[in-house]
Amino acid sequence: MSSTLLTPPLVAAVQDVSSGATAIARQVIDGLLDLAPDQERLCAAAGLVADQLPWCAPMWHVLHAARSERPQPALRALRDRLDFDVDRSVATAAKLLTERSRPIQAMPGSDLVAAVLRALPQPAGAGVVGLVGADAIGPTEMLNVVGTGTLAGTAPTVIVTTSVKLVPEEAFRRLGAPGFERVPLHRFDLVVIDGEVLTPIEAGERASALGSRYGMV
Repeated sequence: MSSTLLTPPLVAAVQDVSSGATAIARQVIDGLLDLAPDQERLCAAAGLVADQLPWCAPMWHVLHAARSERPQPALRALRDRLDFDVDRSVATAAKLLTERSRPIQAMPGSDLVAAVLRALPQPAGAGVVGLVGADAIGPTEMLNVVGTGTLAGTAPTVIVTTSVKLVPEEAFRRLGAPGFERVPLHRFDLVVIDGEVLTPIEAGERASALGSRYGMV
């Protein structure tokens, strides 16, 4: 990693092993905004950070913003969208799971999952509902920590995430790292994205559409 290309905030984001993809994306965007006056360095730094975070789907969106004609407003808009979409997804998932009134079995490591759990009352119903985040969602699969597939196979499981985790197939195939696994979307019950409750097929279709809408990075 180049000590001259990346600023301390960007180095800290790359080395963060405790936060989820959304929190790390916030750190990266904030660090890149400091480089906005130097567009050449901004683009180079964004590419280097993306290489260092091969599991982090939001970096696909960050790269598009950094390489756009007006990177500073594009990055700011993406940063604002992250917070807005997280709030909507957490509220919708909490409402959905409250209505089901069942004990929750959750995969750790997701900031959104943790926020949903904090918003839930003590469940009283029978049975279990699974709750997982997602580090990436492609047209037919999702990427998340190892163990996600096992949970999805043992209980009806809801994914709570945001649209910055959606990537087209070619980008999805490049994502991955030790400790992560790909799980077919059809193994999940529902997907909450930006406050909408979608079927796994609908979520995959939205990921697929990004390839033609934005092109590849």
